[in-house]
Amino acid sequence: MLKRLFFLSSVCLLASVPFAKADAIGTTAVFQLTLDGCTGTCGTSPFGTITLVQTATGVVTVTETLKATTPAEGFVATGAGKSLDWNLTGNPAITIGFLTPGFASTGATSASTFGSFEYSVSCAGISCGPGASVTNPGPLSFTVTDGAGVNVSNFIGNSGGFFFASDILGANGNTGNVAAGPGTVTPPSVPEPSSLMLLGTGIFAAAGAIRRRMVS
Repeated sequence: MLKRLFFLSSVCLLASVPFAKADAIGTTAVFQLTLDGCTGTCGTSPFGTITLVQTATGVVTVTETLKATTPAEGFVATGAGKSLDWNLTGNPAITIGFLTPGFASTGATSASTFGSFEYSVSCAGISCGPGASVTNPGPLSFTVTDGAGVNVSNFIGNSGGFFFASDILGANGNTGNVAAGPGTVTPPSVPEPSSLMLLGTGIFAAAGAIRRRMVS
């Protein structure tokens, strides 16, 4: 009996190892586009919200929603920056899925005053632009993963500390890039790695108690 308990606890702990460095499903990070790099400003911030959600192991869903205003804000194609720009730890080769129609993956880009980013998606030449001649109000959504899996915590700031940038038309009619600094991360209600570790710890404790009884 004792050997079986030790074996089961070992299996549980080993099972938790692959998840130890993964963000649990449900982990969320929220970023506000509060930094204004538009010519003449794009109005009153925040200009929108970017939400990251760990929707599956190794898969993050990204959603950008611009602020509802009258007249409406929208994604544009001014040539500096894209609809959404970001960086990931280690700059892996990624796969973008379930991308909102009207947008395409466009790789590395420079977002003017907010510097360079390794990844981007854009509506240029598809559903917006040139310039602000045609705007796309969004929202914009897609998934990100790679061969090893992508986590919410893999989204990092660029050399200037900017996590995201977006080329928009402000409610005041001006265009340019707006950006987001560090976001607020909300852990899921029941983190998976912690649950597995607690299960293994509990079995170890039970095995220890049984052993003490047998010795006494």
